[in-house]
Amino acid sequence: MRVIAADIIDVTLHPHKPPVILRLITDEGLYGVGEFPLSYGIGRSAALAMLQEMVEQYVIGQDPARVEKIWKDIFFRTFWAQGGGPVVYGGLSTIDMALWDIKGKAANLPVYDLLGGRMRDDLHVYCNGWLGTEFAPAPDHIESPEAYGERAAMVVSMGYDALKFDPFSAPRGSGWGPRERLLEPERGELAYQRVKAVREAVGPQVDVLVEVHGWLGVSDAIAWGRRIVDLKPFFYEEPVDAMNVEVMARVGREVPIPLAAGERLYTRYQFREYIEKQVLDILQPDIGLAGGITELKKIASYAETYNLYMQPHNCHGPIATAAAVQVDACISNFIIQETVPERPMVCYDMVNEPLEPQIRNSRMPIPTGPGLGVTLNEKYIARCNVKRLGDSKATF
Repeated sequence: MRVIAADIIDVTLHPHKPPVILRLITDEGLYGVGEFPLSYGIGRSAALAMLQEMVEQYVIGQDPARVEKIWKDIFFRTFWAQGGGPVVYGGLSTIDMALWDIKGKAANLPVYDLLGGRMRDDLHVYCNGWLGTEFAPAPDHIESPEAYGERAAMVVSMGYDALKFDPFSAPRGSGWGPRERLLEPERGELAYQRVKAVREAVGPQVDVLVEVHGWLGVSDAIAWGRRIVDLKPFFYEEPVDAMNVEVMARVGREVPIPLAAGERLYTRYQFREYIEKQVLDILQPDIGLAGGITELKKIASYAETYNLYMQPHNCHGPIATAAAVQVDACISNFIIQETVPERPMVCYDMVNEPLEPQIRNSRMPIPTGPGLGVTLNEKYIARCNVKRLGDSKATF
């Protein structure tokens, strides 16, 4: 079997964070899909170009079953993958997902069965995206602690027992600029009151996960983190940026809340020091940026030797979700999965079997179909911009 063609699909129908989809097509009529989730921040156009170059140079003509060989070829032969960033690793991750999808379909097995078999029947998930416009029933912007509490209670009434948010957004008219390392006292107080209001609204049995996006300086990360200890967060995510391991370790020593980070760390090589020094309690590699299914399984295995947990980062589309679930299903140190489950359905309709709408009571089913367990909705894809590489006549 050989990869003879590829479709790069620019999902412009997605209203919030439009992903890029890769379809690899084989000479046996099988196809596999992956999702490049570099859809926010900047760099999306670079992602499209990188994916095209990688596929043309390292994938078309190859045997898709040789996943490790293709992964290694891309890692070494692109030059920039040795020490690279989200564009090069995102391309590698997307290709890796699609190769595993083909491999599973060829064997008529879910990917997790090829990785050792599933360890659980469903997955505990948390709700993200419930504060902003991604949360369909909600107004565009909420600000007061009371409004945070009311919205959190609504999320719980929908069946979720875990939710995550960043409490530091600036109210309209406040005059506060972009966040800096130094935390203004008023902003810190408002953020604390928001977390407090959410905890009081949802009660002690619901997990409250606090996100900081790596903004704070170390002294403020420690001082503010100590303030929320009594509110019992499930974890404290990226209180400082993850580029300096020792700074993150200092926060961990001073704040008795489990630390989580990793969405902007790539491959086992960047996670190595965090694992060996046991700086993080919960690792958050992104399925679409950290090296794909191949690499997340390796990161999980290494983390397991230090009794650390895995929670793959995922604020993306339904293909990335399906790929993350394949890893979650078969690793022993899985703890919880990030989802953004309340977007408009147009965000999930790119596949025929999206998992997000199937969440009930904070549990997501594990698909039993072959490969990633999802197939492309061809009517939806036909409305997107599609660039064909390789054999223009290839069918599936």
